[in-house]
Amino acid sequence: MSALEKRPSVLLKFFFKIPLLLHSLGFGGWERWIGAQWMFIATTGRKTGKRREAMVDVMDYDSATDTYYIEAAYGKRADWYRNIQSNPIFEAQVGRRKFKARAGELTETDTGEMLVQFYRRKPAYTRSVMAMVGMKFKDEDELRVLGRGLTLLTVKPIPPGHSSK
Repeated sequence: MSALEKRPSVLLKFFFKIPLLLHSLGFGGWERWIGAQWMFIATTGRKTGKRREAMVDVMDYDSATDTYYIEAAYGKRADWYRNIQSNPIFEAQVGRRKFKARAGELTETDTGEMLVQFYRRKPAYTRSVMAMVGMKFKDEDELRVLGRGLTLLTVKPIPPGHSSK
């Protein structure tokens, strides 16, 4: 069983909460120092209806289509991903930009290609993040195949004044 197929350990969950804690203390944007960009998301809990918060990696941003590409490290088992499936409109923030958003899933092929493109821009960061979840690769072809098993999403802001349904 790979790391992505099981729930994160208590230690890894704590580690993943540190960026969220720093964001809540007003230290958003510090991740650029390590060559990363993160998106803060606030979803509605699928069971409780309560606000739930998470930080996720932004793998790319297409300014022409105003689309962010994010990854779900624990795939479709991630609580925030499952919350979005139940309640598709959520709050997002990248840097100082705050917006309501909707997400869509990339195909397996597009996910593999996106991961390779991200690796070409940030090889050390990609290797370290993949290693944290128990995934190692030798080359781009192996990474592309690994990427097809991951969950990447497109996040598009909902223009102000548009119906969020």
